[in-house]
This record gives sequence, C-alpha cells and structure tokens, in this order.
Amino acid sequence: MNEVRREGDTVVRVAGPWTPTVHRYLRYLEMAGIDWAPKPLAVEGEHERLTFLDADVPVYPLPEYVWAEGVLDDGARMLRQLHDASIGFGLDDSVWQSRTKVPAEVICHNDFSPHNLGFRDGRIVGAIDFDMCSPGPRLWDLAYFATRVVPLGADTPAGAPTMAEARGRTERILRSYGSDATWDDVLRVAIIRLWDLADLSRDKAVELGKPELVENAQMYERDAGYLAEVRRAG
Repeated sequence: MNEVRREGDTVVRVAGPWTPTVHRYLRYLEMAGIDWAPKPLAVEGEHERLTFLDADVPVYPLPEYVWAEGVLDDGARMLRQLHDASIGFGLDDSVWQSRTKVPAEVICHNDFSPHNLGFRDGRIVGAIDFDMCSPGPRLWDLAYFATRVVPLGADTPAGAPTMAEARGRTERILRSYGSDATWDDVLRVAIIRLWDLADLSRDKAVELGKPELVENAQMYERDAGYLAEVRRAG
C-alpha cells in the first residue's frame, strides 16, 4: 500500500502529512542512541528519502528462523529500547498517520513484526517502516509483536510453534522486555489490535479500490474471535 524503491544506499518512499513528524522522531531516536532505525535524509516533493537497512527482511510464508526463541528476546529488547528512547519527544503540532492510543506512554512503532524487521544470520539487526508510528501504550506494540512471532492466531503458519507453546513464548517476550503485563493482558490488547487492523483493512479496500484487502480484514476478525475464545478458556 506504499510505493518503495531502493536507490543505492537509500530508500525512497511516498511521503504524507505525517512525514515531517516521523523524520523528527527518527532524528530524536538517533540522538537517544538508537542506531538500528532508518535515518531520515530528505523530503523531496511527494517522496521521502531514508537510509537503507542492509539486511534480510522476510516475506510470507515466513522462514523458519523467525520462530527461534532468540527472536522473541531480541525483538522484545529492541522494543524496550525504542520505547524508552521516545520518552521526552515533543508532541506539539505533531501529525501522525495512525491514531494516538491511550495511555500515550511512548511512541509506538505500530507494525513491529517480521516483515518490518531486518535479519542477519537469524538475528534481528534493525527495524524499518516507521511511517505508522504514533503515541500509545507499551503493550500495544508488545501485543502485536506477540501475535506475529509467537504466533497468536486461529491458523498456525507452516513451521511455527503451536498454540500449546503460546503462553510460554508470550511470557518470554514480557520477561525480555521487562514488562509486568500478564498473558491475559496481552490477549486482551491483541484482540483489540486485530479488530483495529480489520477496520483499517476494510477502509483501505475502499480507499485504494482493492477488494482483496477485505480478505485480510476477515483473517484479522477470525484471529480476534479465536483469541477471545482462548481468553475465555483461561
């Protein structure tokens, strides 16, 4: 849903009203010591230019290395770094593509998942696609990360751990992050997140004239319903 092209060691993407805020945020992260996020270089008319992350970004179906326990640990620790680094970022006159969520504890990536993570030798070395970031609760990012890498959903991807391992893997993410949230907390927020994604997919299907995105919405709704059943079962 976004035009992206590589030019040498840079990436050119379609810009939007939120781009100046995202660039200001990325510069703030760099000052706070985050060296694994893209660096903003320029806004050129209707496009933005950022540094290129030289790493493997997996596509679906996801490769087996994505399900390694080390990915749970690395991703959780990087999320903690990202969230902590955002504290103090000025919100005055900020424009975001994604809505602000409550409590607005930190700046969330909002799509921290394998298809936006760079890997080398099976380890996460960076994250990309910050254009959906916005203020929100830490658990918003943690719960979504868990849905993608635990994984949490009605259908288990080929080669992925099953739901029998889901609680232990989710609790491992929480420990690595340093969160006092519980398994039930993650399920509760993951369900809300999936319904949010379903609404977004339906809106994009109309906006972009891509009815195939309705299938994505149905998938998110099915996963949300499944996790609601898991939560009720305790």
